[in-house]
Amino acid sequence: MDRKRVAGPELSVAPLVEYPVDRKCWIPQKDHRHDASRQPEDMRPIYLKTGLINQANGSAYIELEKTKIACGVYGPRSVKRVGQGFSGHGVLNCEIKFATFSCAKRRTNVRDPQEKNLSLIISQALTPAVRLDLLPKSAIDVYITVLESDGISSCLSAAITAASAALAHAGIEMLDLVAACSASYIPTGPSITATESAGSIASSPPQIFMDADLEEEKHEQGSIVLAYMPSRNEVTHVLQSGKAEGAIISQSVEHCVEACNKIYAVMHHALLESITENKSV
Repeated sequence: MDRKRVAGPELSVAPLVEYPVDRKCWIPQKDHRHDASRQPEDMRPIYLKTGLINQANGSAYIELEKTKIACGVYGPRSVKRVGQGFSGHGVLNCEIKFATFSCAKRRTNVRDPQEKNLSLIISQALTPAVRLDLLPKSAIDVYITVLESDGISSCLSAAITAASAALAHAGIEMLDLVAACSASYIPTGPSITATESAGSIASSPPQIFMDADLEEEKHEQGSIVLAYMPSRNEVTHVLQSGKAEGAIISQSVEHCVEACNKIYAVMHHALLESITENKSV
């Protein structure tokens, strides 16, 4: 008997392949998305549930088809700052971690620079909404775990939304809930102008795809992630990447604000459901 080998089953089962081997790659076209059932301004259906982690003070789980994220909030906790004076404001610590099986390429258990950068962005997006001035010498820890990722921009916006719902579920006083949404600028090919006879072809402006998935992000020339407090009509954070004209950016911001208002209603519904469930228990 070979003790160095793991004793596995005698029979093996072929793994489940989500896509066929001979599948065709998606090619960007105007008003034609990777998901044919969605229009450029449509988002994926959102499922949001709070109170799934019993050990945490507040928790939330969000799912947008292939994007699945769990969030837990712990605190407020008292913090002793050695060598520093008294601070009248608390600290909001956010940490996001991708599970090793969350992406197509397996990730490591050690935090990489991308995760550290996303953690800083989430903290900057949530800090303006939390009343840290009411929590002196305290710290709030927000831990986000990405179970499945289908695009970095959509994953970041979903993480901000889930973290905001988890903070509200923990009973931490906030100015407003923070809803986040993403938009991608995807070129759909050149358009022939009236000067075609002269041999000049002008490229058409990129198409704005809301809540782009991983296949669409592969073709994007830029993206924007917007965090927004609908009740106060205030933007807490904007992350712009790539190149785009000012008109395209302004239009995408308007689309993101409209989408955040819709996400805000979903967040309210999830929090009200958790309250009614607690009363019934």
